[in-house]
Amino acid sequence: MFVLSAVRAYFALARPATLPAPLTSVFGWALCAYGGWPANPWPLTAALVSALFATAGSNALNQVADIETDRINRPERPIPAGTISLKAARRFSTITGLAALALGWFAGIAYFLCIIVTIPITAAYSLPPARTKRIPFLANATIATPRGLGMVIAGWAVGGGLFRAEAWVLGGLAWFYIFGASTTKDFGDIEGDQATGCRTLPILYGPKWAAWFVAPFLVIPFALYPVAAAVGWLPGGVTAWGALGGGLASIGLVAAVLLIKTPLPRPGKPHPTWYLMYAQLALAPLCAAALFASL
Repeated sequence: MFVLSAVRAYFALARPATLPAPLTSVFGWALCAYGGWPANPWPLTAALVSALFATAGSNALNQVADIETDRINRPERPIPAGTISLKAARRFSTITGLAALALGWFAGIAYFLCIIVTIPITAAYSLPPARTKRIPFLANATIATPRGLGMVIAGWAVGGGLFRAEAWVLGGLAWFYIFGASTTKDFGDIEGDQATGCRTLPILYGPKWAAWFVAPFLVIPFALYPVAAAVGWLPGGVTAWGALGGGLASIGLVAAVLLIKTPLPRPGKPHPTWYLMYAQLALAPLCAAALFASL
């Protein structure tokens, strides 16, 4: 019973709802670089598990740094609830981070370099002295670099596409997307963030203004897919990228309307837009992989 309770606590510390996005991202963008299923799947497998560990470790580190905020916003999480100690959470973050690096090495030097770069940036979001979470817009950029650009480039790197132009075009659009969309998590955390000195956009400018700020980022990056194809930055033609971008932009439009209509979620719950954002993150690389496989 004790072992089962501990497993559940560490599973909750890893925040499982956030784990599918890096998996589908690395998987889908790697398949884009391969142009289909790889002849040797082991580097991709190592990269997927590495991304899983890196994200779990990042989530644990964020909860260690945000313990006072979580006592207000998320008292049910393992650290404020007392099911995991701060020391144990730090140990979990360290072990999973090292595991991510070790597996990243087996995934290939290009992917390993991506992990080496993104892990410190992710840590800077949570930990002092940087703790960019406290700083408006810089917080968005800090999240967008590893979770947007970094995940795309890491996936392409696994398949040998680190220097391909389309990888950086798609990575740049992903950065632009996450820069705005990452604020969706802040609408449900206003009380705790305000109490602990984090000046998020909903706190600084009000929920309504922040919702209008986020809304275009949920739509425009995907609407630019066919534009990038039209100028020759993406292969496959305008029609295919228009269909993919249009579908993803439609999800973003629904999310934007929900956010503007009701900026504040139910107490203690993420905004519904947050779930739609993760749907976009999962679908974009998988659909793009299918497109590249058909070329």
